[in-house]
Amino acid sequence: MISIICGHKKMKSNFLILSAFLMISCGVNSEKTKTDFLNSIQGTWTVSKIKNITKENHTNHQKTPFIKFDKEKVSGNNGCNNYFSSINGIDAKSIEFSPFGETRMMCRDMKISDTFDLYLSKIKTYFIDKKRLTLFNSEEEKLLVFTKP
Repeated sequence: MISIICGHKKMKSNFLILSAFLMISCGVNSEKTKTDFLNSIQGTWTVSKIKNITKENHTNHQKTPFIKFDKEKVSGNNGCNNYFSSINGIDAKSIEFSPFGETRMMCRDMKISDTFDLYLSKIKTYFIDKKRLTLFNSEEEKLLVFTKP
């Protein structure tokens, strides 16, 4: 009877050690993965398409909207105002931003900047293909497309 109890304690101890090892290794792998995803999105991306805005309208605008990823920080210009945020979470497909802050200048035409801000606040997923970054809402609608110079 004593050997059965001791064997049970040893199995329990081995199980706890194995569980701890798995939790640590999963944590390291997920952090490495997060870093990989952050690295893939780093840099400055210039808008090439805004849903419901013609390319002619946003390229002839006073400023072309862009987004810049620097580690877990996000900044850019919406065509009028500068904005900033941070990445709360990222994986192979989804991205989550903290609430955006921005300067509040009044520009001649606010349609592009207001549309850009609205869409940026709805982003849930992304896709990178070579030098193109596409951002989607939760319904998988393509809202913003960016290119890297």
